Amino acid sequence: MEEIEAKPLSSLTEKSLQTEEASLEKEEPIIVNNSNLVELKNACDDYIQKLFVSKANFRQNNTHTDVKLVLGYLACGFALSGGYYGHKIPFNEAKEETIFVGEFEENDKKHTITIQTNTKRYSDIYNIIYEYIGNEKQNSSIKIRNAKYTLSKSFGNWFDVKGQMDTEKFERDLFEGLEIITYIDLITKCR
Repeated sequence: MEEIEAKPLSSLTEKSLQTEEASLEKEEPIIVNNSNLVELKNACDDYIQKLFVSKANFRQNNTHTDVKLVLGYLACGFALSGGYYGHKIPFNEAKEETIFVGEFEENDKKHTITIQTNTKRYSDIYNIIYEYIGNEKQNSSIKIRNAKYTLSKSFGNWFDVKGQMDTEKFERDLFEGLEIITYIDLITKCR
């Protein structure tokens, strides 16, 4: 039988510390662009994690990283589905300009108004398109009425030279459009 020489425990710990120091010394230096704050912050963040795991003997909880990964994969999935949707449906059909859909119920009548807005390129004309749908129950049937009206005015009607909006004028024009659309509905109702 061979005799095994017993080594003191303290020498093992010293050797392991020396090998850890040697491995840390052999690591590549951290080099970042010092004019980029994001790179500087990420380098410091990464080193803090590495230090606490390797030298301070902490065990890192990766839940936060896992959640970030899952959210990143979900974002990629949404981007892929958006790309597929954009590939299948032409841009002009997918581009909605609807900014408001409102409903109002009165007795057995349901009034729905949809407002869309648009401007042409290099033009200061703001188009407001009112679309009205009225559903009225008569006996056992439902009568549907549609009306459409477009209000087109320059932004200069509602904004002064300093860029301040004249909300009273804007509201007056909006309610004028609403009255016209309901008046069109009354005319079609009388026919």
